[in-house]
Amino acid sequence: KDLFQKIVFGAAADAHRNVRIIHQMHQPADHPINIYHPEGEYLKGLVLYVE
Repeated sequence: KDLFQKIVFGAAADAHRNVRIIHQMHQPADHPINIYHPEGEYLKGLVLYVE
């Protein structure tokens, strides 16, 4: 997984919380990602359920 998810998952583990991903958000089709420049995938988000 990418760094963003690793940070979120690490924070959940540090907080001893059960977290489920409800929805993963990505940039729309008008912001294409070049396969040779993965850093171009800069718009992202997670909808989480935290217990």
